[in-house]
Parts: sequence; C-alpha cells; structure tokens
Amino acid sequence: MNPYDTPLERARRNRERAEELGRAADRATDPEHRQRLREKALRLLRDEPTAESRPS
Repeated sequence: MNPYDTPLERARRNRERAEELGRAADRATDPEHRQRLREKALRLLRDEPTAESRPS
C-alpha cells in the first residue's frame, strides 16, 4: 500500500486542493468560472471521509 494514499492523507490533499480552488475562485473575474471553481471546492470537501468512516 502506498503510504501517501491513506484515507487521512487523501482527506488532507482534498482540503488543500479545495483551499487552492477557493483562492482561484476569489481571483477569477468571470462569474461563471468563479461559481464552477467554488462548486468543485465544495464537492471535494463534501466527499471527504468523516471521522466515523475512517478505519481505526
């Protein structure tokens, strides 16, 4: 198993990516593009595993 592909690591990468997308949305000048970036960031955060679903 790849040590960088644990559920915790995937969640961390998803949060970082969502933050990057949020910053890009803040910089975007086209309202439609801004909205797509925000939706993508929210989707990443929504798909993040919760503490209950993480294996012990």
